[in-house]
Amino acid sequence: MLSYPVFLNIFLGLAIILLFIFYQRKVDDFKKAREEIEAVLEIRTKAKTRELEELAESLEEKVKERTRELQERVRELERFHKLTVGRELKLIELKKELKKIKEELEKFKQGS
Repeated sequence: MLSYPVFLNIFLGLAIILLFIFYQRKVDDFKKAREEIEAVLEIRTKAKTRELEELAESLEEKVKERTRELQERVRELERFHKLTVGRELKLIELKKELKKIKEELEKFKQGS
């Protein structure tokens, strides 16, 4: 029969082996879980990156379109400004000419 200390050593040895096996399984489980989480995170990161790239492209197109619209509006305003300034200058010129004609008419009336 085994003596108490030998039995205790065998029991403790078996307990240590069982604990090691249990620990190793848990470590393996944690590694597997970590790998799965990393894979999911990588997939999500790629999806979000792709989504952000698509949004950036969309925004760039919107900016280009808005820039074209604003440039056209500026051209319209410049044409309008040119027309109105030209019209005002023509009116000033006509007023001077009208004033000159009135003065000549007054001179003519006074001379007759």
